[in-house]
Amino acid sequence: MPRDDPITEEERRANSATDLIRMRLARLQQNIDKPAPIPIKKETLRAPKEPLEFVRNVVGSSAAAGSAEFHIYRNNRRKEQNRLDYIDAVAKKEELDDAYRHKVEKLEKEEESKTAKKRAKRLRQKAAAKKRKLTKKNNESDESSSDDSDSDSGSGSDNESEGKQNTEVEDKDKVEKEETDDEKTEVST
Repeated sequence: MPRDDPITEEERRANSATDLIRMRLARLQQNIDKPAPIPIKKETLRAPKEPLEFVRNVVGSSAAAGSAEFHIYRNNRRKEQNRLDYIDAVAKKEELDDAYRHKVEKLEKEEESKTAKKRAKRLRQKAAAKKRKLTKKNNESDESSSDDSDSDSGSGSDNESEGKQNTEVEDKDKVEKEETDDEKTEVST
């Protein structure tokens, strides 16, 4: 009966484990671009079996220990030690997870406070720029109106100065209103 797989046939001709490994390595080196599978053992915590509710084969007071008693004791001791090791590993993992979670929360709070501080600074700068712009406009309009008022009588200049103060107060109110509107829009987004 003919065999279809030449690789299996070749591996059957191996005299020892060393020959088998040598053949497999030679096959891997023939096609060097092909990735070689390397298994990775995952470190997972598996819960051990539940502890025994009662121990079987307990040596009674009337009988001596048999030849298998030590092995039974050793297996029970190993199972209990595995269970305790598992409990310790789970506790340590939870402790590390809590420490990591606290660290992440702390970093998020710090980043949020920095962001809030920078946001407040941007808003202050924006408000100051608007205020400068408005005062600059007022100064330009005042200069143009003062040029017109120079030709008028002196009694009109008092009324203009009062009007100028009123417009400055109104401009400040507008700037403050715009600041609060900007803050509301940023908070909502």
